[in-house]
Order: sequence, then C-alpha cells, then structure tokens
Amino acid sequence: MRKNYEISEYGVIRSKEDYDIESSFKSLKELYLPKELFNDLFEFIMQNQEEKKEGERMFSIYSKGKKRQIKTKNYVGVIETSKGLTLEILPKIFFDYSDEDYNTELIDTKKVFLKMLSKLKNSPFLNISSAHLKTSSSFPLLEVFIENYIKEIKKIIRGGLKSQYVDQQENLNFLKGKIVNSINIKHNHSNKAKFYCAFDEFSNNMVYNQLIKSTLLKLNRISKSHYNRTSILQLLHHFDPIKESMDLISDFRKVSGSNRLFLNYKQAISWSEVFLMNKSFTNFSGNSKNMAILFPMERIFEDYVGYLMKTYAEGHEIKTQDRSYYLVSSHINKNKFRLNPDIVATNEKYNEQIIFDTKWKLLDESKEKKNYNISQSDMYQLYAYGKKYDLKNGFATEPKLVLLYPSNPNFQKPLDDFIYEGELILSVLPFNLKSSLSKENEQKELKKIFTSINKLPNYKLEEIQLHMAAETTNK
Repeated sequence: MRKNYEISEYGVIRSKEDYDIESSFKSLKELYLPKELFNDLFEFIMQNQEEKKEGERMFSIYSKGKKRQIKTKNYVGVIETSKGLTLEILPKIFFDYSDEDYNTELIDTKKVFLKMLSKLKNSPFLNISSAHLKTSSSFPLLEVFIENYIKEIKKIIRGGLKSQYVDQQENLNFLKGKIVNSINIKHNHSNKAKFYCAFDEFSNNMVYNQLIKSTLLKLNRISKSHYNRTSILQLLHHFDPIKESMDLISDFRKVSGSNRLFLNYKQAISWSEVFLMNKSFTNFSGNSKNMAILFPMERIFEDYVGYLMKTYAEGHEIKTQDRSYYLVSSHINKNKFRLNPDIVATNEKYNEQIIFDTKWKLLDESKEKKNYNISQSDMYQLYAYGKKYDLKNGFATEPKLVLLYPSNPNFQKPLDDFIYEGELILSVLPFNLKSSLSKENEQKELKKIFTSINKLPNYKLEEIQLHMAAETTNK
C-alpha cells in the first residue's frame, strides 16, 4: 500500500533526491517526497497555475539553486495524483508538543480540522466525524470522506433507489411513443416491421443514480482502504442495471435544482460533485486521474466560529454574514457597497451589540512597529462597521468591534484595545483552536472571548450567562 503524506499550511515540499535527509524525518513544516511523486505533484500544480494570477494560486513554486520547491498556502484538504500520491494539507494549529510527539500532534490536527470542516455551511461535510480517525495518525482523510459518502449511499438504498421518467430511443418491433422519422428511415428503410421510437420510460436508470454509480466506480479505483473498497463493491451490486454518467457537466446541471422527490439524494449528490468534479470551493483540478478537495481556511474558520457563537453565546441573537446595511447611498438614494460582517451578536436586554470579523492570519504581539501583522484594510473595515451599525442599531452605546485571529506561540493574549474615536473601540483577540478537541473546552474558549470583550471577571460573566439561561427556561 502506497503511503499517505501530510504537510501543514505554508509548509515546504521538496524532492528527496535533492537532499540528504533521514528516512525517519517527520515534520508538518517540511515534506520530502520520492522523486517520481514530487514530479507528479509538481506537474499537477503547474497544470492549474499557469493561467492564474499570483493571488489566485494555491501553491508557490520556486527554486533554490537548481532544486525545485513547492510551498503550500492557506488552502487545506486532500490531493490525489495520477501516480498514487495522497497528500493531506492540514491547518497550521499550534500544540505544545515536542518533535517526538509527531503522531499525537498529527491526530489532534486532523481531529480539529474535521471538527471545523463539519461546520462548513452549504457543504456535504456537515456533521462529518473525526471518530473515523480511530487512533491512527496515518488514517487518510480521503478515506474519511469516502466512508461518509458510503454512509449516504447506504441511507438511499435502505429507502429504495428512486425512479423517474427517462427519455429513451430504441428500434422496436412495435410502436411505442412516437416514431423518429429521420432515424427510422435510416434504420428501417428495408424493414417495415420495425419502428425507431422515442418514448418515456419509468426507470431507476436515471441521472441521480447514474451519477452515484460513476462516483462509486471512481472511489473504488482510488480508495486504499480494504474496508471502503469492500463496502463500495457491495453497494455497486445494487446499481448493476444502471449505466454510468456519460456527461458529468450536463448531468449535474439536471440535478442542481430543488426537487422534493429527491431530497434524500441531496447530500449524496453534493458528495458526488466533490469527488467527480473537484467541487470544494476551489477550481483546482487536473485530468480524470487526479483529484483535489481543497478549502480556503478563512472560510472554514469563519463558519466554525459562527457555529460556536450560535451554539454557546447565550442571550445573544447571532447573525452570520449580516447584510443589513450599505456603506453609502448615492445622490438618487440607491445603496452602494453592502457591508458584510462575519458575525453580529446582539443582546437587547443588556443594550449590547458586538461585531466580529474572523481572520485566518498569524499575528505577532511582539511586532508593535509592524502593527502586529494586522492589515490596515482590516482596521478600515471594522471602523466602517462600527460607524454604520452605530447609526442604525438604535442602542445608546456604540457597537463593540472585535477582530478574531487563531492563537499561536506569538499571540496568546488580547492586544491592548485600539481606540478609533470616542467609545468606538476595537478588541483584537486570539482564538485557541485546541479547544475544538472537546465541547467543554469550546464553551470555555467562547466564555473567555466574551470576558475579554466585556472586560468582566470570569465569575461575573458566569453570573450573567446563568441569569440569561434561567430567563430562557422560564419563558
């Protein structure tokens, strides 16, 4: 069985042939691939990046001397190449582990990644489970995805494969539907006993089932898990009379609308798009032998924090991607430049509104002269939110503004508040992703964030939250 490889965001991938590196070397920051696999990955990346602008590229390609290097960026997920390389690109999460704890760090990183991915809105990854990782750090994420797809197909089969009317054309011994004259003349010019007909037939050999069969056949080719391949072969038995999809683009268009009769197929079809069309918030794709399931970490982080707010921020009404206001109105009273903060938390009882924007970027609290690596555009953006929401929210106090970044060894505690003007103040806070390993720690992390915003001691925040919870119960 060919090996699974892992690297983190902003890690460097090199060819083993160019470096004298011990075979036991393990690090999420650096990866040394056998020459053939490195070249295969390099060519796959080049296929996708040649026509893209620099800012749109998901990898950096450069050379040191004559040694080619590949650097990952802020896209995470799985790549499978034609030579059998399975490369997992994982989020850069900081644990207090030594180099000797590589396997523990790897398992925990995968668990956090899957936990965050399971909260990604409008995706088939909702509710994906990290339990599949067992205790093995080498258990591939791709096999986790495949196992979840198998579960979706099993649900469909338990309910019975659906059928629908399908357009058919066939040369028959009897008249059915209507004759296709042009083709009938061609086929039956000398045989008047046959009729080339077009007709509708109620059949399970229809587009939904064809897409699923095509997906199962592809996954059977790429899966390296005996358990998954065995399950796939068992499922394919139910699809024996069904043909493969002959036109994926056209067939996915046919199933793209909302159809109540096929609601139980929705999740499976979303998964099929991921596996057959590399549809995963990117347009990174190669030939049919390659596959890329990649996600921008900004989106995963934003949706995950939004989920936590909705789950644990008691007493607050939470809106994600709020689109209530515009930055300006034109002279003919038309709104322009819609504002779109990531999270707006409103607590009318306590006359409080908090506007959060999440940023997937590493801050450094020691770099005050470089503004801690905060971008100026983000500061302007939060200022605009604060001024516009202050005018519109009807509260006596100005909204509280928060920039939320992942914590790292150089960013462990809140920065000193930034004062725009008056009481319009911005808090810059770290979010510790290690908390994702348990629900209890997720709650504690969110409590810590609200403590920092409100400048309250922990006991006071607990008192307020208990009071709000009691009120909710009484209602």
